[in-house]
Amino acid sequence: MKSIKGNIINFDESFYGEIIFDEKISKINRVEKKSDDFIIPGFIDLHCHGANGFDTMDGWNSIKKMTEYHLKKGTTSILPTTWTSTFDHTFEALKEFENYKKINSNILGVHLEGPFINPNKLGAQPPLAINPSIDFINKLQELAPIKVITLAPELDNMENFIEEINNHGIKIQIGHSLADYNCCAKFMSKYEIGFTHLYNAMSGNHHRNPGVLAAALDLGSFAEIICDFNHVSKESIKIAKKCIENLYAVTDSMGATGLENGIYNFFNTEVEKKDKIAVLEGTNSLAGSIINMHDTFLNLKQLNFLLNDIVKMTSFNAAKYLGIEDLGYLGKNKISNILVLDKNFNLKEIYLNGIKINE
Repeated sequence: MKSIKGNIINFDESFYGEIIFDEKISKINRVEKKSDDFIIPGFIDLHCHGANGFDTMDGWNSIKKMTEYHLKKGTTSILPTTWTSTFDHTFEALKEFENYKKINSNILGVHLEGPFINPNKLGAQPPLAINPSIDFINKLQELAPIKVITLAPELDNMENFIEEINNHGIKIQIGHSLADYNCCAKFMSKYEIGFTHLYNAMSGNHHRNPGVLAAALDLGSFAEIICDFNHVSKESIKIAKKCIENLYAVTDSMGATGLENGIYNFFNTEVEKKDKIAVLEGTNSLAGSIINMHDTFLNLKQLNFLLNDIVKMTSFNAAKYLGIEDLGYLGKNKISNILVLDKNFNLKEIYLNGIKINE
């Protein structure tokens, strides 16, 4: 058994205590304060394409490398995320995915961002969007556990498709969509619908023609949001937090995360990394983010959110969305995915399934 002491922060309480744990937490005691360290649940990132030059669409070895990078930034649970692409490319990328079960991994499953999205709202996605196909999903599920899919509900034949994937237990998120408010509301009345990178690549909140964003802010219970202060302004993050009870942060980070400034090729697209942003070369169009979850945590701290609320946005809400009860919270019998931060919120220790991760 291992033991750590510090200011324990959950979404619903804070106190100074000692956590005794192995693979799972066996006991938490309240003790006298003796350090300024903070102990929080490991970060959960449900939308992450890559890092350090590696991308989900390049196959298992790249998936392993990019998830290891994010683990060292405190992300103890992650969904490697695909781009919109052909079936053959996506199948090739995921064909060795089950190897994650053989290692002490932070991988939970896969997020499919497309290809069933609106071809007129691609953002930085390749122009390979297609209409929904349950056969596409069934074949990929033989390779990897698909946990989340981003789609555009206004596409043809989407009603039957959404019913099918909901029956598969896959979480449905609206994104890269030009749907109107009523289209979203129709599906939200039947299913637990989330929203992909809130505000970005979706029809907006026009006062006479409300779209996806309006439906999310008015009716949404869950939504992901990128908190790099480039994709979404500080003010808009605060508005979203007020409106959506279970808002959670994601990185949407791509392969240039962690690299030096320069031009990189990801999925046959030239991307320029310029300090804290990545854009399609020669444009101002954002090409995913280059943030990690620890920097996301620090950004939320800049907004003067309570630590309990930051933990809620960086771990608890994402676990709740996926229905995983033993993640995102520090409590007895929960999985020991634990972060220790110093008084300035720098990462000191990372535990994955109770095993300390070395730098």
